[in-house]
Amino acid sequence: MKKTHWLRNTLIVLIICGLVGTLIAAIQFSKEAGRTSASATIQFSFQGAGEGKAPNGYPFDLSGVTSEEVLNNALETSGLKDKYTAEQLRENITVTGVYPKAIVEQMTQYVSLLDKDAESQAAVTDYHATEYSIVLYNDFDSSISSETLTGLLGNILTAYRSNFTKTYGVTLGNDLFIAGISEYDYAQQLDVITESAEQEKRYAQEMAEMAPDFRVEGKGFGDIAARYNAIISDIERLNASVTINAISRDPERLKMQYETVIKAQQFKLEALNEELKRIEEQIKSYEKNGIVYISAGGEITQIGTDKTGTYDKLVAKRKEVTDQITTVKAKIALYQGRLADMTGTAKAENEEETTVALTDAEKNALLEKTEKEMEELVAKKTAVSNEFAAMLDAYSTQEINESTVSVTALRYKAPSVLSGTFAVLLVKTAGPFCVLGFIVCLVLLIISRRKEEKAKS
Repeated sequence: MKKTHWLRNTLIVLIICGLVGTLIAAIQFSKEAGRTSASATIQFSFQGAGEGKAPNGYPFDLSGVTSEEVLNNALETSGLKDKYTAEQLRENITVTGVYPKAIVEQMTQYVSLLDKDAESQAAVTDYHATEYSIVLYNDFDSSISSETLTGLLGNILTAYRSNFTKTYGVTLGNDLFIAGISEYDYAQQLDVITESAEQEKRYAQEMAEMAPDFRVEGKGFGDIAARYNAIISDIERLNASVTINAISRDPERLKMQYETVIKAQQFKLEALNEELKRIEEQIKSYEKNGIVYISAGGEITQIGTDKTGTYDKLVAKRKEVTDQITTVKAKIALYQGRLADMTGTAKAENEEETTVALTDAEKNALLEKTEKEMEELVAKKTAVSNEFAAMLDAYSTQEINESTVSVTALRYKAPSVLSGTFAVLLVKTAGPFCVLGFIVCLVLLIISRRKEEKAKS
């Protein structure tokens, strides 16, 4: 074999081997290189995020990323509502927490129950990720463009941040005030205002404990709670006036209401007394290892057979029923007192009834005064509620914004023969073919040379 022929043939063989290796590498790359996707990282840096607590004090997670509301909102914003469904996106989204390497190693270590460091090891498992990787794959439409895919993921995360604010932010919520409250009788209005003020005061106190340093124009949540206390004092004063003077827009209707409440509570009291009687009998006749049944609310409940445990449960049940009886009696006494004030009768020490009546002029003056005070009370309560709501909104804005719930720049990933991954795979696949081809050519050259030498000899 002439030298030029050998070089030409070797070159041809190497080219063929390279083409075969490239073809095989391309097939493997298309199968193993991974799916086309858009990805981003979302990071939480608000207070409590490291403990897994949202600004409202409750645990948070990223389940909202794949919620129907978020995905449909993103599709609509992207103009793809009629092309794809939320379910298609949900099946192609992955959310993965990003954990420091040291934490991962410790969390995956075997912890012996006898290990003196078991407590510290177990504490590591309570670590809450504050950074998450969000990936959206294009399996629902392999023809979707890179711009559309990344834009869709961006809109999903924008919708999620909005949903996060709504779900985990602090808001006053729905006020207990009801439409047309001014049309109700004074006693009912005061009940509604009292319940609303009490609930909002408790909420303000909770916020003051959770965010004691938060201020808006020099005021904090503790100041709001103090203002609610002042309102509650005004309510109690006005309520006392309304009750004692039996002030009502419709006295007959209010009287019927009081009588109905009293009757209902008396029936309840009879039932509770009967239940207490049965419990007392069961306690007295209790026998060791006996099975005891308690009737409560029309249902039969088996307490158990353990002597000490059963006895304790019976005693606890007796205390519970006794407390309920005390509460019901107090409510009956309250409404009986209101009814007595309303009818203008009260019992003196000698048990004789005395009648105290107001003149029409006095009644009208009281009604006008009460109406004015009620309007002022509602206005004061509304003003505090509005200020509290604005303060809660300001706190939510401080804790949940683009800085504290941040999203990195979107990244697009797709298999490409121009990527470094493919280059490595090409070398690993085509390289051995070329080496093998070159070896074969060398062997053929050696055989050819030996034949030539034999022929000459």
